[in-house]
Amino acid sequence: MLKNDISAIEEQFNQECTVIELKYEYPGYTGIEKYAIVSSLSQKEIETRFPEQARSYSPFLVLDISFLDVRRDYRNNNKKYEMRSIRSESVFGFNDSDTETHHKEIYVPDFVEQWIENYELKEAIKQLTNKERDRLIDYFYNDKTLTEIGDKVGCSPRAVKYSIDSAIKKIQTFFDSLLQK
Repeated sequence: MLKNDISAIEEQFNQECTVIELKYEYPGYTGIEKYAIVSSLSQKEIETRFPEQARSYSPFLVLDISFLDVRRDYRNNNKKYEMRSIRSESVFGFNDSDTETHHKEIYVPDFVEQWIENYELKEAIKQLTNKERDRLIDYFYNDKTLTEIGDKVGCSPRAVKYSIDSAIKKIQTFFDSLLQK
């Protein structure tokens, strides 16, 4: 087989099939298959038309093309849930209005608080590694899901979550040290 034939078959495979690595898509997955191939073709058709690709992904699951719609809807709903929980929770684990009510001695007027937050937050973010900073910005400011960030940088959503959690802890520590001064 010529090199052009192989790349033409590979291109045809990529047009007709989408490959999903199951352990990254579903972190708790325990099956023997490592990959799922999403296609309108049957497993037999995939193995016949694309023998090299079928061998490289074997053993694999075959999922109907409608799975991509379900997956997209799931990710969109998951993203909405993540954003809703982010907006409803404080980074420090408490409600600001509770603090103002119970600790009037540390209440700062809004116009002063905004100036301090912007300046101090910039300083806190400077303490992060590039990886932590980029993932934090993608997650909170660019509204990307853990899966989208993981796909972009080539790691699992769990690793992205660990980086973001680590960044938040560093920012908390930074602010805690400011409060103790």
